[in-house]
Amino acid sequence: MIDTPKGGAKKSSNNSSADIPKFMSPEFIRSRGYYDIDIDLRGVPSTWDIEEVFYIKDLKQRKLFINDVIIQTTTSDIVRHIMQFNKEDMGIAPEERKPIILYLTTNGGSVEAGFQLIDIMLSSKTPVYTVNSGYWYSMGLLIGLAGHKRFATKNARFLMHDGSNFVVDSGAKVQDQVDFQKRMNKRIKDYIVGRSKIGADEYDDKFRVEWYMFADEAKEKGLINYIIGEDCPIDEIV
Repeated sequence: MIDTPKGGAKKSSNNSSADIPKFMSPEFIRSRGYYDIDIDLRGVPSTWDIEEVFYIKDLKQRKLFINDVIIQTTTSDIVRHIMQFNKEDMGIAPEERKPIILYLTTNGGSVEAGFQLIDIMLSSKTPVYTVNSGYWYSMGLLIGLAGHKRFATKNARFLMHDGSNFVVDSGAKVQDQVDFQKRMNKRIKDYIVGRSKIGADEYDDKFRVEWYMFADEAKEKGLINYIIGEDCPIDEIV
């Protein structure tokens, strides 16, 4: 994550204000929206590389990416941007807002970090579309399922399972954690059943299974809505 430039370039006594790139001038920044940043490659700070320029351009197009394990540092920026886009869209009817597109490829990770993001996605008035062009495994599948519209490429993969826990503590504290995990498992079940075509009985049957799927199977189970190239063109998610 990089910070967008907040100040003008340092001027010497021989430089005029015209020497400051327009997109870096304080007056220009204050007059624009949060993401309304013009990138002039001639004025990009020398500390930036091409990936940082692409990052800014992607934000302007409302494209967000997770290509890592799900932990707090992975999801916190995504949460912040979804909230900011909703702020930018205040006063615009939800159906008229430009969607946010979350490209997600992950082996899964933290339940806590994952559900922080899921809760924000579900409460977002600005539509959040999720795209699986690789794999949604474990918590990645649960995050993908929060998309208002859900897309996948033909050979994208999915994994649903009961996750894993490792507890070392006193007997009483272990029991407390086990009891809480049962409550968490119930919430996960209700969430999946409520947002897919997987029924409660089928979920229970598969609970202890490593349930892998390709995109056609995931679509049949209601985990995604569209297979890119079959149900919709790639134009829908670029």
